[in-house]
Amino acid sequence: MKVASFYRSSRVLAVLVLAGTLTGGLAAPVAAQSDEPTVFIVNNVSDEITTFTMNEDGTMNFIGTYPTSDGPMAAAVTPDGAYLAVTHGTGNSQVEALQVFQVNNDASLTMVLDTLVPDSPMAAVWLNDEILAVTETDVGGDNYAHTWFYDRDTPDLTLVDSAHTGSFNTSLAKHPALDVLYAQDSWTYYAVHWLTYDDDGGFTSSNTIGTGSHFPLKLCVTQAGDFLYAACGISGDGHRVLGFRVDALGGLTALTGSPFHSPGQSPAHVTPSRDGAFLFVGHGTDATVRSFTINAEGALAATGYMFDVGMQGSIGDVKVFGDYLLVTDETTAGDGVAGLYSFLIHENGSFTLVADIYDTDGVRPEAIATWAPGCPADFDGDGDVDTADLLFLLGAWGTPDGDVDGDNDTDTADLLALLGAWGPCA
Repeated sequence: MKVASFYRSSRVLAVLVLAGTLTGGLAAPVAAQSDEPTVFIVNNVSDEITTFTMNEDGTMNFIGTYPTSDGPMAAAVTPDGAYLAVTHGTGNSQVEALQVFQVNNDASLTMVLDTLVPDSPMAAVWLNDEILAVTETDVGGDNYAHTWFYDRDTPDLTLVDSAHTGSFNTSLAKHPALDVLYAQDSWTYYAVHWLTYDDDGGFTSSNTIGTGSHFPLKLCVTQAGDFLYAACGISGDGHRVLGFRVDALGGLTALTGSPFHSPGQSPAHVTPSRDGAFLFVGHGTDATVRSFTINAEGALAATGYMFDVGMQGSIGDVKVFGDYLLVTDETTAGDGVAGLYSFLIHENGSFTLVADIYDTDGVRPEAIATWAPGCPADFDGDGDVDTADLLFLLGAWGTPDGDVDGDNDTDTADLLALLGAWGPCA
């Protein structure tokens, strides 16, 4: 079942050249839980997670809604697809709920852990199948990225490490192949931090790049790991997206021409296409989703293609999933509809609806998380074989961890099998 696009073939050679210095820190996968590509939607007001499975044509199958604690905000699925973490935000200024759900074969959810973490966990991302990174967000105060070890047997979370991330950290993004976590600060010191970490989740270094008069909001990294983008909201002239080049160690430098202009008002959400050819941007004020080309130097240019979700503030999230762009409409105000849109992405950057909006059977559908079944060479479980998987295999050379052909070692035969499987898992 196709759930991803092919990468540019030129990047394969580039990765092979860089393989001696980039060693990736991806954990080896275990068997997937859901049998189909799965979409998880956070319903912030009705306190539920909705799950859909996705068909090859981008249409959705409603699976169910599953209760959470009060005010779910973010969701993150383990690379192997076995568990979904959900964070929450309420009026409590000390601690908030964090829940972990087991993802079953039919894409239904079973809660296995309900615990507390420091207020307020507005973003979460799994660094591997055992380590969960979560923000501690305090407007104008001390903000942190915390790493937690998730023990599947207990189950329980144990704090591993903490790194200071400024005065308003609301978004995290993981590099697809390096042990690097990115965090933004959109309050006193406008900046993006990059944190390196070890296999156990301990932070080993921290660096920062300022963003001038534009505050970064939502972060995303291209799947090839070469560029990072950040939406700038109402800062500056209210039409800007920041862009950075990512070096071989995960460090950032501002792209020439950044911040880039968007015809839309108040960029709030960013997500790259799987092949790195386009960036899709959701806007807060005019509620439009627009596509932009990404050239070889990372510069953005509006394609002119867009979709108007509705009234101001109605976009809940945007996320590319394989060949499709997913968008949540969080309110029925103005047009009477809310739910999940699925668009087919075309080669020119246009995108067209595959069906009418899908009802999530919840109130205020916002954050989107996705997962797709893998194949033997899909080490990170994202539904395709790409640079991240190649880097993992090369880093596992001579061990069983990068085995593709089933002979319990990682050698030339496995490398050739991986290159032969390049692209989406079938």
